[in-house]
Amino acid sequence: MKIRVVNTASKAKAVQIVGYQNNKRTILQHIGSAHTEAEMDELILLAEEWIKDLSKQLSIFPDESPNKLIHLSHCTFIGVQYNFF
Repeated sequence: MKIRVVNTASKAKAVQIVGYQNNKRTILQHIGSAHTEAEMDELILLAEEWIKDLSKQLSIFPDESPNKLIHLSHCTFIGVQYNFF
């Protein structure tokens, strides 16, 4: 499943959830149409929640940035080693 954003005839942007099977695109859910960036962000969040609820799988891309997991102030760069053979 993937979030797809398309332009409509009324210059709005439609947010859809699509799936691909046998090289064909299937629209699984139309979330809504947005006229502003704030509406677009809200619709994308709704689409992400819809995908999470339907798939019931954990995301391999966590919401936290990796810099929050390891503080760079506590790290020291030692060097780089190359092994070609």
